[in-house]
Amino acid sequence: MLWGRRRRPVSATRGLAGMYAAVISSVDGRGPLLKPDVLAEFTRRHCAGVDLVTGERDHFLLGFEAQGVRYPVLGADAFGHSGAVGAQAFADPRSGIAYSYTRRRFVAGGGGGAPENHRLVAAVLRAAG
Repeated sequence: MLWGRRRRPVSATRGLAGMYAAVISSVDGRGPLLKPDVLAEFTRRHCAGVDLVTGERDHFLLGFEAQGVRYPVLGADAFGHSGAVGAQAFADPRSGIAYSYTRRRFVAGGGGGAPENHRLVAAVLRAAG
């Protein structure tokens, strides 16, 4: 793993964004990793109820978390996962955005991604148009 000047895992962030991009779109001349019907199954909610860690309702998909629940600016089929330190990575098939963010320091107060992700996600979507 490569580390940035401030000991941030740069390759992990780029790798996660690249992986999510490859799942929903063509990358390096190769088609998306998941066909539309498989992507639809992955992004369908598979669990009802409230997550005891994040307090979010009905946000678990098939191996992923529903990101449209957490970030309403995203499409309903946005999927990804957060990390306990505040990291966040996802793909939004509606906008075509693949996003990944890591932190150096732990976020107190539970999981669900660092609070700055809300501003960063909105800024990325505005920049992408």
